[in-house]
Amino acid sequence: MRPYYKFVAYFLIALMFLLLAIIFYFEFHFYLGIPVIKASDFLPFYEEFILSALPVPVVVLLFHKSQSSFREPQFRKFLRIALGTMWILDAILQVQPEMNNLFAQYNLIPMLSMGYPVTPVIELSVRVWNINPPLIDLGAAVVQLYIGVLYLVLKRGRLFYFVQAMAMAWSVIIWIFGEGFGGLFTLGSTILTGLPGSVLLYLLGAVILVMTANGNGRNKAERTIRYSTMLVMLVGLGFQFYPPNGFWTSLPVIQFPSPFGFLGFAVTTESRIADLSYLFNTLFVLIILVALFLWLFRSIFASIVTFVFAVFTWIVYQGLGIVAQFSTDSNTGLILAILMIAYIINRTHDDDTEPGPVREPGRNSLASH
Repeated sequence: MRPYYKFVAYFLIALMFLLLAIIFYFEFHFYLGIPVIKASDFLPFYEEFILSALPVPVVVLLFHKSQSSFREPQFRKFLRIALGTMWILDAILQVQPEMNNLFAQYNLIPMLSMGYPVTPVIELSVRVWNINPPLIDLGAAVVQLYIGVLYLVLKRGRLFYFVQAMAMAWSVIIWIFGEGFGGLFTLGSTILTGLPGSVLLYLLGAVILVMTANGNGRNKAERTIRYSTMLVMLVGLGFQFYPPNGFWTSLPVIQFPSPFGFLGFAVTTESRIADLSYLFNTLFVLIILVALFLWLFRSIFASIVTFVFAVFTWIVYQGLGIVAQFSTDSNTGLILAILMIAYIINRTHDDDTEPGPVREPGRNSLASH
């Protein structure tokens, strides 16, 4: 990865974990300020999570060296590392202090009013979650943690394909039972707040990593991102334009509960936009139409327009994804922006090395890991 890509990647990772530190400080400070809650209430859960995470260094050491001889295209390396980081981030978000007791109440139960087919699916999710919330929460966090860690150290091989299959399966499970089909069957859903669901983009990322596992497939990856993004934008356009969704008269304003009122700027911006809903909804529809037109003609500007729009929605309408309480992932905007960066690198960067395994003299390649 070129130095400026590394700098941007490390900066974003540092920013994310700084935000996580603020979130956990705020939440522990808040919950421990409630007289009936004690630090000992949290300790067993975090002890179990730490014990589950202890094998991580061993896993990294076991596979990193055997995989280091493989060279991969720069866009693929960026996408793999970015998605791995996001999976780890999601695992950490899953162990927020309030997640055991309040996740179902604040994330799942509100979706029960969305009607068929969302309601019966979410009813099942609530029943399963309530069997043992701490255990299920811990299980979800551990699955995501190891998917992320293995993303960072595996480039190809049998275990790589297994991890990608696990990531795809987990994405589908979360999209159906955790996101209620990402809002596709819900009146009033909008691309601004996360339609059609971030985990579908995780799934897309896994597909791209699999199709480029042999060191080739850059053209396939480009087409896959282009067509998938066009589909996402087309769905978003339909929901944004459809009058019964109400966006011509009332754009959403979300009161983000955030540490120290951190997201007050986003709520203020949303309120000002909502005062001119007709004008701004027209603007959003036009931006999506322009992006679709540019994607249709394979213009590099399509990815730039989509990137800017994705970052705007992520900051203003999705509350940076991870900052609002009860967030379990970074939301759609950031993952879409990551895919756009990967697309731009793929279109503009010529790799100066041939992809594929490189054997060092006197050593055997352990490519089968």
